[in-house]
Amino acid sequence: MNKQKLIGRCIVVSSLAVLTACGGGGGSSGEGGGNAEPTLSLDSSNYASKKIEISPSTNVTNFNQLSTDMNDAFGLIGDLHESLWNQSGGVSGTTNCDGGGTATVTYAGKDRNDDESWEFNDCVVSTYSHGVVLLNGTFRYVDTLTDETATSERWNGYESYNITGELKSSGETLDVKGRSDWDQLFSWENGIESGRFTDTIGTFELKVGNRYIALTNTETRLEGAGSDAKFSMSGTLIGSAIEGHVQISTPTPVSISEYETCPTEGIIRISSAGSAEVRYGSSAAGTAGAVAVWIDGQIVESYADCNGVGFAPVY
Repeated sequence: MNKQKLIGRCIVVSSLAVLTACGGGGGSSGEGGGNAEPTLSLDSSNYASKKIEISPSTNVTNFNQLSTDMNDAFGLIGDLHESLWNQSGGVSGTTNCDGGGTATVTYAGKDRNDDESWEFNDCVVSTYSHGVVLLNGTFRYVDTLTDETATSERWNGYESYNITGELKSSGETLDVKGRSDWDQLFSWENGIESGRFTDTIGTFELKVGNRYIALTNTETRLEGAGSDAKFSMSGTLIGSAIEGHVQISTPTPVSISEYETCPTEGIIRISSAGSAEVRYGSSAAGTAGAVAVWIDGQIVESYADCNGVGFAPVY
């Protein structure tokens, strides 16, 4: 698991956090249409069919909770990756899990390529920040070098989950289902490094106790050279915290630099029953020095810099 992707959607989390920090977002649910969603096996409350009110008067608490749920969910996945890797030591076979049960893993990758298949049978592992976790089911991780030149590498891969279990410390049940695919291109020429990273998700669901999150038809993309990059995304985010779903998109890709605290251009749009936009840099021209928040076509917040709202995409 040396190239952990962790489903790579910290970008989505950070972008949602930016919106809620600015004061946009909503919390009351209502039935709505929207694009047809893939089948979700863990969405017992049918959140995928419910739109969320987004207006200047709505409260951001539920959106903040959704950000927290997402960060915690993918943090848990990271914890499990680390615990299992440390336990297996990269050797194929069946091993006794440190708290009971077994994990059977097959490492079929060759040279620099990874291909890991895991099967858990009442496997109990200790994690860094989520305590003791019980696992059943399967996990697959594949990362393959598909093209290589003197100045570039291209990697394609995916990770898939079909896991049930329990967080022993809280007694909460755990369900993880879905798949994430990636396409990564790295290049270096004339002393300049560049890259293009694209993650796509058809369906990914995670449920911990009564907390539920899902991503469907999602694509996140980051490309750049040197210290500059552009980030874009699209897809549907579903959660119990908001009791419904939102569509996320970037009508204008977000331009970022490691030397700047704020993007120089870009629009992040979140829509459901109503819509909100965070406009950065030149995309906020005439309405804010650095960041403007618009809800249903009206400006509701403006900032001269990013100190109060931040922007920290992580891929």
